[in-house]
Amino acid sequence: MGSLMPQYHGCTKTYFMKKIFLVVALVCSYCAASAYRIEYGSNITISQPVYEDLYIAGGTIAINAPVYGDLIIAGGTVIINDTVSNDILLAGGTVNFNGFVGDDIRCAGGNLTISKNVTGDVVIAGGTVVIEKQVTIGGLITSGGDITVNGNINGAVKAAFGNFTLNGNAAKEMDCRGGKITINGTVEGNAILAATDIIIGSDAAFKNNVRYWNNKGSLDFKQSLKNGKASFDPSLQISNGQWYYLGAATIMGLLWYLGMVLLLIIIVQYLFSNTMQRAAITVFENTLKSFGFGVLFFIAVPVAAVVAFITIIGVPVGLLLIIGYLILAILSSIIASVVAANWFNNRNNYKWQYWRIVFVAFGIFIVLKIISTIPFAGWLIMACMISIVFGAILLNINWKTKRKLLVMNEVTT
Repeated sequence: MGSLMPQYHGCTKTYFMKKIFLVVALVCSYCAASAYRIEYGSNITISQPVYEDLYIAGGTIAINAPVYGDLIIAGGTVIINDTVSNDILLAGGTVNFNGFVGDDIRCAGGNLTISKNVTGDVVIAGGTVVIEKQVTIGGLITSGGDITVNGNINGAVKAAFGNFTLNGNAAKEMDCRGGKITINGTVEGNAILAATDIIIGSDAAFKNNVRYWNNKGSLDFKQSLKNGKASFDPSLQISNGQWYYLGAATIMGLLWYLGMVLLLIIIVQYLFSNTMQRAAITVFENTLKSFGFGVLFFIAVPVAAVVAFITIIGVPVGLLLIIGYLILAILSSIIASVVAANWFNNRNNYKWQYWRIVFVAFGIFIVLKIISTIPFAGWLIMACMISIVFGAILLNINWKTKRKLLVMNEVTT
């Protein structure tokens, strides 16, 4: 029996490496099959048509030619002056959409302005969001400090804000919750308005029922009610604080977020249960060593990516390193929670079953998120814990076996 254990241990490590290799292979095959173009630098201007997906990272970015694929951008100042046929995924400081968009926009930034039509939906978050007059977009989901809609919205509107102003037309239902609401336009569907202050302008028109809440209680809708009726609804009350800045669909968003977290915990524990268990043991037995390896990992990967970007040939490798690094960073709290649950299980010899570990990991995740909100100390605790966990995982990868396989391959070739 003693001779069998090392073989089993190596087998599980090999199985883990196979699963990792499969994920990497799938990502590589996807990138190979998808036509794309990558641009990066402090100042970037696209002046020739692009017929594939376009990925850009830079300081100041100007799109002065049509893009016939998806457009993915991260930049400080972004100005899109021409047509984008497909989706836009964007993060920036100041963003101006001056070109037609043939599909959806997903955007986060400081100051955002849409000046041309958008065929699809717009999901947008920013300090200031403005949709210009005579602009038509699909549905709108938005959150921000100040939101002004001067154009037309063909779909539903969901908004959370400090200040929201509708001067245009909303063709379907509207759900707006925030600090101050000003309606000078038309709402054709059912409307929900919840704010400390609601102002109904002389040009406002509601063509269906309105449910509302404000601090004053009753509200004079003047001549704005065309077909439906308005009713005060105490259940819409914004109880305390400024939670509405988190989004009009805060509860739905929170449930969706927690649901995705639970799903990812289920996947991680199912696919890598042996690795998570061994990492939990390593965390207890070699804490300092795990911490060192983890810190080294989080420093070395970005450095390696930058080195790869220096040469043209290394750009795809650098891009894959950055993508993998970001994915692991996003999943870091989830992975740490799963390892912590396995640590509790092993440390106390609870012999938990699969689903018990999953739900304990889910509870730990919520606790860690609460801890992370503590100024400075929370960030420091999370950084240390994640470094220890990732270091423990790295220590459980059979690097010697991998090097032997590489040597064998070199000999045979």
